[in-house]
Amino acid sequence: MSNGPYGQLACGCGAVTLLVCGAPLGHARDAEDEPVSLWPEEAIQLGQGADELAVVPDARCLAAWQCRRCGERLLYADDEAGVAVLADSAEEGDEAGLALTTSQQRWLAALGYRVDVGP
Repeated sequence: MSNGPYGQLACGCGAVTLLVCGAPLGHARDAEDEPVSLWPEEAIQLGQGADELAVVPDARCLAAWQCRRCGERLLYADDEAGVAVLADSAEEGDEAGLALTTSQQRWLAALGYRVDVGP
């Protein structure tokens, strides 16, 4: 993990904390029209709660990182695509989607995400 900009994400009960470093690859909307941010998997690091973190498959064959205590899912990831999807109050127009490859954008679209590609 670099010394660049970072953020922290915690589950509702606070047992699991994730750290994200750098800038997102882009932003999107999920099937329920909620904003999400798209990160390279290597930008995600466990801050605390290794014993409380469960990685379980979801219905879309993604790995869901979930707190064992409260059941909150913190992110969805796919090793092959190299992308992690985090719930977010994404700022619209932040050069969204510019760092995503065409194959990553297609993969996200197939999973029901609408990638914001900016103006």
